[in-house]
Amino acid sequence: MSDEEDYDQELHDISQEIGEKIVEIAERVHPLRVALAGVIMLLILGALASTWYWVIPRDDVEIDVVYLQRNGHIVMAELFNDGSRDITDVTLSIDFVDSDNDVIDSIELYFDKVSSHTSISGDQMEINVQGYTVWSKYTIVIDIKWTNFRDVINQEVKSFQVSETQTAQFTHDCEEVTWFL
Repeated sequence: MSDEEDYDQELHDISQEIGEKIVEIAERVHPLRVALAGVIMLLILGALASTWYWVIPRDDVEIDVVYLQRNGHIVMAELFNDGSRDITDVTLSIDFVDSDNDVIDSIELYFDKVSSHTSISGDQMEINVQGYTVWSKYTIVIDIKWTNFRDVINQEVKSFQVSETQTAQFTHDCEEVTWFL
């Protein structure tokens, strides 16, 4: 036999050994074991996600604003505390401002505490402006101030422009802070 034939025979023998080992492993590993391992992995990933959402201390404040033109201007807001801890001393003010920077209407709300994973909305978080043209440019100014569970005071101001839009939805996701244990 030549060197090339010896090499080919050696490769064939090695591939046969590898094939036999694969068949041997496949016979030992039952499909039920594979499925059980997959379920356990999903449980572990779920536990990690739950830990992030419920256990690790974090601040996550968000404000959703919906603007509608219906025989005037309607501004509706919703405050979310998606963090894993309560926030306290929450002051939320929303101003509806015209193009001359004059405040047409506003609301200012104070909450002693907003529990974790909750939202607040309702009639008290709505501005209804009648008697102003829908053809001008307006600005919705959101000013929020709160104290996190480490007694750090946070404040953010965000503006949204509305003009010829009949409906608009805005989300202000305040700066998120996570404290690892």
